[in-house]
Amino acid sequence: MIVLQNFVKEVKKFSRANWWVFIIYIILMGVIFLVQKNELASIAVFFITSLHFVADIFIMMMFSAYSRSANRQGTYYQIMSMLIFMSLKIYTGLSDHQWHYFAADPIYILAALKNYRIDIEKSDLKFVNYKTMSVLSLIIIFGVLVPGNLVGTTSEWVQTTGIFLFAIALSVAGNEQLRSEFAIIALIAMVGGSAWEITNSLFVHKIAGLALSYFLLPLTVLVFYVKHWPPKKNFKKSVVISQQAAKA
Repeated sequence: MIVLQNFVKEVKKFSRANWWVFIIYIILMGVIFLVQKNELASIAVFFITSLHFVADIFIMMMFSAYSRSANRQGTYYQIMSMLIFMSLKIYTGLSDHQWHYFAADPIYILAALKNYRIDIEKSDLKFVNYKTMSVLSLIIIFGVLVPGNLVGTTSEWVQTTGIFLFAIALSVAGNEQLRSEFAIIALIAMVGGSAWEITNSLFVHKIAGLALSYFLLPLTVLVFYVKHWPPKKNFKKSVVISQQAAKA
């Protein structure tokens, strides 16, 4: 019951701040149902985007729990969100052969551990920073994605760039200006690449659910950043992490 109450509370908070995103989502889903030849595939898109939204709400619940020192509860919410995110990415990889959504997860996990240590345990994982994570990103891209031919189109490469850059942004600590600059560039690439991917997919009548999620949810974070630019010293970095879709 407590989980349900917290979930509804975060949905209401998100809806008040981002009511416009639901209008865009309804319009896009209407277009997808009209264009997509396979009705089951359209239902799958709706199912994936809905689950992705649920996982994002669990991330918001996690930070709300941490803010009131309910650390164990926050950890449960984090585990639940990570399991949902990972399941959706594996499903998309297996069904649509789009593994680039999954590729940056090691960096997201390290960034999450770093932020947990800083915010909750008041310590730091100094080896996790934007320099080391940039090197790790290049290793994954040129050691796994390129040799495995796992990123097919230009739009997917733009998406992938945004996904990795956002993960790197989350590893920045102590320099909110740098963190915000990384995040804005990453979100523009993520949103732009996803919009490009959706447009391409509409022409071939096959839309991946995660492409829609990686367009809409990061768009809400991008709008947040633009509204709060330049960042202040007390800028809430947890708001950025709560939308990692950017997760995602």
